[in-house]
Amino acid sequence: MGHARAMTVPPGTDDAAPPRPARPGASVYGMELGIPLGGCRVLIADDSAFNRRTLTRFLQWAGITQVAFASSAEEVMERLESFAPDLLLLDAAMPRMDGIGVCRSLRGDPRWRDLPILMQSALHSDQMRTVCFSAGATDLIAKPINPGECIARVRYHLERRSMVQELRAFHERVERDLRQARAMQLALVPEAAELAALAERNGLMVDSVFRASDEIGGDFWTAFAFDGTRVGIFAADLSGHGIAAAINAFRLHTLLTRTPPEELRDPAGLLRQLNGRLCEILPLGQFATAFYGVIDRADDTLLYAAAASPSPLLMTNFGIQPLDASGPLLGAFPDSAYTNRRVPLRRGDSLFLYSDGLSEARNAEGAMLGEDGLLRLAERAAADAPERPLPALMAHHAALHGERLNDDVTALWITRR
Repeated sequence: MGHARAMTVPPGTDDAAPPRPARPGASVYGMELGIPLGGCRVLIADDSAFNRRTLTRFLQWAGITQVAFASSAEEVMERLESFAPDLLLLDAAMPRMDGIGVCRSLRGDPRWRDLPILMQSALHSDQMRTVCFSAGATDLIAKPINPGECIARVRYHLERRSMVQELRAFHERVERDLRQARAMQLALVPEAAELAALAERNGLMVDSVFRASDEIGGDFWTAFAFDGTRVGIFAADLSGHGIAAAINAFRLHTLLTRTPPEELRDPAGLLRQLNGRLCEILPLGQFATAFYGVIDRADDTLLYAAAASPSPLLMTNFGIQPLDASGPLLGAFPDSAYTNRRVPLRRGDSLFLYSDGLSEARNAEGAMLGEDGLLRLAERAAADAPERPLPALMAHHAALHGERLNDDVTALWITRR
């Protein structure tokens, strides 16, 4: 590999000379030119016109055709705004504010924080290198400049910038998609006004909490009235997190909304039907836990069936008792059978439903709350705030386990008035 000093470039080249792009597939100093750099912009900041011409020639050899120039700190700032370069070749020894000061100033501006700044300096000491990098330089080239090294470093930092921009765009697109998916997931649960109207018509008091964790998940619940005296409560938690779990929640919600009203009376039959459909459409290894209960005001009962959901809590004059919520997972085995269970649910009694995001929360020491711990929190909340226990329960839960969620949280406190 040969070395070419800036001083050896033939005179006659000036800043405005038309660039001569490298031929596709050409090589420079034994380097194969990979990604075309013709669309990249480079700003050369150097008070020496001779050095600017020399660097321009090197850039042309690399196929870079869009080059602008600055000879002072003031011009650098002006050209950054007007030219929007992808890389700055900056001389460390410009007059007045030198390149070190310019670099430090640019790194303090969020607009140029990620701009590759390739500093050039005639001083090769460790101290000078330390000063340049401390000021925010991305890389450093020693003068006299070796054209092969210059081209290689410019190419490396432009390709790296291109990859960072692609990754950032991808990250932004994923974040936008996740926000939209999270909004769709939240739209699956009843709106507050709709829920209040349903509760009023059916002699219920319903308090609900539905919080999505940082990632979208597979929780959803819904409530609906039918047959004049019955209210159905359905809550499910699809396995996993992320978009796959959310899509499966949408699938289950769609299946539920297409169920004929006459099939809503039989919780075990409904779970059996949903299980059959989910076994056909869910990928292997994906499943759901679920609870479906029918509150019947005519006979003061709750008829329910469950698919391995967390145990609901029934609160009566005799205290709080967990209900048996055992049953096969939805979507795991096509021949699964589910069992109807009936318990009294009279005026003044309450039913507390929740997802495992609440019971499996861990405190700062890593200890899990568990269903027994949640039962104790429910007892305390019912004693502290008998009119509206759920806000008190959530406050106690947050005090013990923090506000940050590792899983979606669904909580329903339903009281018969």
